Amino acid sequence: MNKQRLKSLYSPTALFLFFILIIILRSPCSFYLGRSEDGLAVYYDYAFTNSFLDSLFYVYHAAKYYELWTNLSAIFASYLNSPTFFITVYFALIIKLFLLFYIFFSNSNLLISTFHKFLFASFAIFSTSITPEVWLTTLQSKTFFGILSFLMIFQNFDKFSELKFIFYRITLIFNGLSSIFSSIFSVIYFYRYITEKNRINFYNFIFSFIPLIINFLIFLIFWFKLSTENDRFVFELDKIFSIIYNTAIRPIFGGNLSKLFYDNINFLEIKFILLSLFMFFASIIFFYLLKKKDTLLNIIILSYFLNIFFILLGSQYSSFAGGRYAVVSSIIFLTFFLRLIQIEKNLFLNNLFLFLILISLVIGLIEFRYFNPWMYILKC
Repeated sequence: MNKQRLKSLYSPTALFLFFILIIILRSPCSFYLGRSEDGLAVYYDYAFTNSFLDSLFYVYHAAKYYELWTNLSAIFASYLNSPTFFITVYFALIIKLFLLFYIFFSNSNLLISTFHKFLFASFAIFSTSITPEVWLTTLQSKTFFGILSFLMIFQNFDKFSELKFIFYRITLIFNGLSSIFSSIFSVIYFYRYITEKNRINFYNFIFSFIPLIINFLIFLIFWFKLSTENDRFVFELDKIFSIIYNTAIRPIFGGNLSKLFYDNINFLEIKFILLSLFMFFASIIFFYLLKKKDTLLNIIILSYFLNIFFILLGSQYSSFAGGRYAVVSSIIFLTFFLRLIQIEKNLFLNNLFLFLILISLVIGLIEFRYFNPWMYILKC
């Protein structure tokens, strides 16, 4: 390996190790005390009392979608007879390490410099979107699979070997079967094929579509099988406000600062005025983004609205439109600014977008450590 190659690997490797250190420092006691996760109990109980194959294909009826990674963690725990609170932490760690590895060592059309890779890794590890609620839990690893699938859309396939194509497409299937957030990105892969018809985009779409159709069939089976009342697909104005807050305000200003205003405004009296103002400014921003005529920016826009639509359909009540359900869309929202600092030529706007990113990262670090109501679950 020549000196130029070694030099190009030095910075990504150093940053990769740096973010591993951040992961450890964020909740060091979790790695030797573990972390309890009530939502996983049903998966672990099933794996302990059923065969390998039954456990591998288990679908939790309340979720109505397949979660391969969660099933594998439960099976692993049952075979080793290990405490589930350790499995929870280390299975969650694996996907975070893989995501970081992909960020720093893949050839991305979006992350075109080491600085851009640093910013995106920061979004995924310590921005305002990443709270203790989704931190080092196997069940909530679905959000990190979703982030990975979003990033894989921007893969640069120049000099891609046949072996890498195989691994890439297997990963598309694995991600989609492990996370409902990943499987919906099949829509984006289809969009890429429609806008740029070639063999690569066609096969990427086909492989991404496999987990989506599987989850759709599972959902239909459980939908018709269960006769219990279900309040999904109920549209409420409170859901709209919750989505706006959790995917467009909270990603920048965090939960504590923005909640001071959100909780102290009488939305019942002025909600229509606020919604009208938001729609007005959102329209201006939307046309500004479209005016850029940037292919990658258009993909980010479509990905964002796809996730918003998914949250709107999947949330059972208004408060479900936030928290862990908004993590992927929140990170996509931050990615708007990442792309804009790459293409915006106006110095003032460029600095403004970078400033908003820095606000999210600084508040994310402070909030996670000192002000988050979920922090008690990570303390020794």
